[in-house]
Amino acid sequence: MHKSHRVFFLIILSAAVLFPLNARGSDDIQPTGLPERVVQVGSSAFLVVNALYLFPEASERIVALADGNQGNGFFAGDIDPGFEAKTVLPRKANTEAVLALNPDTVVMKNYLKSRMGEPFERVNVPTVYLDLETPEAWMKDLKIIGNLFGNPERAAELQRLFNTRISAVEEPLADMPENRKPKTLLLYWSVKDGATAVNIPPLTWIQTRMVEIAGGDPVWKDADLGERWTQTGIEQIAAWDPDVIIVAAYHVSASDAVEELVNDPIWSSLRAVVNGDLYAFPGDYHSWDQPDVRWLLGLQWLASSLHPDRFPELDMEAEARSFYRDMFFLDDSDFDDLIKPRLTGLD
Repeated sequence: MHKSHRVFFLIILSAAVLFPLNARGSDDIQPTGLPERVVQVGSSAFLVVNALYLFPEASERIVALADGNQGNGFFAGDIDPGFEAKTVLPRKANTEAVLALNPDTVVMKNYLKSRMGEPFERVNVPTVYLDLETPEAWMKDLKIIGNLFGNPERAAELQRLFNTRISAVEEPLADMPENRKPKTLLLYWSVKDGATAVNIPPLTWIQTRMVEIAGGDPVWKDADLGERWTQTGIEQIAAWDPDVIIVAAYHVSASDAVEELVNDPIWSSLRAVVNGDLYAFPGDYHSWDQPDVRWLLGLQWLASSLHPDRFPELDMEAEARSFYRDMFFLDDSDFDDLIKPRLTGLD
């Protein structure tokens, strides 16, 4: 296993975790003891797991976690030297299977509270819920995880690193007039049973927020959307007539999706495609548009794609190297072994 994940020694004050249950990741979790057997459960597993692994204690404290592989490998398994001793759970593992692992804390996404969290609460297993869906939620959730692991200093450091990367995008765009912001469409390209679909995100999701922070004008901002991805069609996209189209994909190649659209006789007539402003969202283990910590890299790439004149010196591979060093303690050798072979969308 890689030498990259430095596990720092931490004195265990108590095996009991006596903090209040949290429905959305509130700021007030203050443990009087530190957990030794953390179990992560449920869907959206990689979002939660990767957030936990921002802290060096995760390697020692996590004893089980749900499968977080989106098709390009299990990131936690590749950076955790003790991963072979952990239990990998199906994302729909039942309460009994989890309790058999003797957890002293269970962690999951907040939308799973009623379906998965409350059974643990009823048997007095401390349960932590993380949001992770917006930049503001990330700041709060980092504090929660820092308290969970007894490492508020790392939480504060991560908040600083987040703010630094966000400011590196916001400051060059601070004086951007509204009429200079390109009409931008961000799509999720999905394939099910051989049929393809294009989907747009809710206005509150991080994908929409990223477009706005990166100096784009989301063309779907006036659409009547729900709380999930909403399928749309070529007629609506043509009516929006975006300047730029960004394509994200999670279980298939975004680059392949872009190539398919370029060769489609209908899509190829769209102004953005004609002008060469159709892009695949970059990724490695996970696409950088998701509310995984990699959204920080996605934000930088998106801003430089929409406004290359404002970021003339930006080197995204160099940014990715520093990101993985700061966030996950990966050195250049680790990056070359793990991340670089999986990088897509930076050509």
